[in-house]
Amino acid sequence: MLPLRPGVAWTTCALATILLLIYWAAPTRNHYWDGIGFALNIEGVSQDEVGHQLREDPAGDVYYNPNHLLYNALGRALYRVVKSALPATRALDVLVGWSILSSVAAACMLFHLLLRRTGQQALSLWLTLLFAFSATWWKYSTDANAYVPGTAVLILCALLAARKGKQPVVLIGLGHALAMLLHQIAICFYPAMMVAIWKHPAWPDRAARYRAMLRYSLSAGVSVAVSYVAVWLAVLGRPADPKAFLAWVTFNGSDVLTRKTMAGWLADMWVANIRVFFGGKASLALSYLEWPLLIPVALVVTSCALLLGRALWRQRTLWQKRTQWQKRTEWQKRTQWRWPQWKPGGEQAFALVWLGSFLAFLSVWLTEYQYYRLFCLPALILWLGAWLKDTSFRVRWSDPLPAFVVLMASLNFAMYIGPYARVEASPPLKVALEARNVLAEDGVVYFTHFDCDNWWMKYFNMGTTWRQAPLDNPEELAAEVDALLRSGRRVYFDTTLYGQLSASNRAKLRLSKAFKFDHALGFANRKHHIQFVEVKPREI
Repeated sequence: MLPLRPGVAWTTCALATILLLIYWAAPTRNHYWDGIGFALNIEGVSQDEVGHQLREDPAGDVYYNPNHLLYNALGRALYRVVKSALPATRALDVLVGWSILSSVAAACMLFHLLLRRTGQQALSLWLTLLFAFSATWWKYSTDANAYVPGTAVLILCALLAARKGKQPVVLIGLGHALAMLLHQIAICFYPAMMVAIWKHPAWPDRAARYRAMLRYSLSAGVSVAVSYVAVWLAVLGRPADPKAFLAWVTFNGSDVLTRKTMAGWLADMWVANIRVFFGGKASLALSYLEWPLLIPVALVVTSCALLLGRALWRQRTLWQKRTQWQKRTEWQKRTQWRWPQWKPGGEQAFALVWLGSFLAFLSVWLTEYQYYRLFCLPALILWLGAWLKDTSFRVRWSDPLPAFVVLMASLNFAMYIGPYARVEASPPLKVALEARNVLAEDGVVYFTHFDCDNWWMKYFNMGTTWRQAPLDNPEELAAEVDALLRSGRRVYFDTTLYGQLSASNRAKLRLSKAFKFDHALGFANRKHHIQFVEVKPREI
């Protein structure tokens, strides 16, 4: 590693402080739906493999989803520590804080890794900002998810693998195991580590390399295998059935493989890759940001776009001049820019294998979701650093990189991060918060399918009780509702149940005789259809 010179230390501290303040100042309120499910489970709502199913007596069991086996367990442990000091803390806030701190740590580690690769502090800093303010990373850095903490651990493994002395392969293996236990997709990092060990100069011969690779593989593989088996047998109490165990480990597998046409596949890959760096819509900025804020943002965007255009035109002019010169030596004398030859050394090979292994997997599995690409985003940044280093690139304000980074950050804030920091831009959250004034604290909500919108309603109204309605037995449902109303409880039907009453004439007729339905609250658009009606006795 490079020695931590005073200038580098101050830059790292400044980088961490700035990112921490920016992330904490505008956390997203358009939460990732899985994050709400994580928070529900951590606060005592039990879940199963097919969704987040509520029981009448919350058992409080941690939900061990094999895709992110230990995320909920680690989140609950962290939540209990924080709650012991701050009793009013909610699990969602703890998970968001975990993501923010992981993101800041990831950016600082990536900065040091780039500094080792390039030897240029300015270039490393701008590439780190490119990473930190890319749309998807920025948004998920302020949300509850397993992707940001998992990626941070992978960057730590890469940093340990880049040290000059012998690599601590066992420690790296344990770190990689932790990343895989946070999310299974981190297994795609394995080929990159094989390259990192093989290319590292500290190992004197092939035998030493093979031994290092074996130690790393065993430490990572055994740790993951033992964790899965322990959860299956000891925690979940499942039988020692290899076929059932394998089905559980891979339950989110073949059902999400892409089966689209080549054109659809290419479109998905292109759009997902672009969305990693740019997100949001102009309509969001116009709807949810005030004009006093939009005006300076527009000025910054315009200025950066002009600077970027000027820098690109300058590079085009240099390219045209190069084609007129016959000798490369003469070209090198007249310009600072040297066009690189393709020589993928250890640094570029590690980054390319890291990037390629994830993209190869994501080309057939959930191709349209950009957030899975966060695990290989650092690899792309590292490759850019190695490539620019080979071109003898030196960062100046007249170059494209600073202008592009500021332009990207400004656009992402105006059209994505800023609007989604507002409650109004997230309809499920807005309705769930409004429900506090509508749903009784001890109200009972009946549903047929506990969908993602209901997760929001339950999480922000934890005093309510949720029951799955026996719609196939309307007599039983009517008796339950009548008993609850007689006891003084208030009863509601959610969207899924109220909508299905129209499709079941028998149930609708039976319930309509005894009860009437008053609209309580609701919202509907292209993505969400949230409606709650209150059930009241007919005679009132």
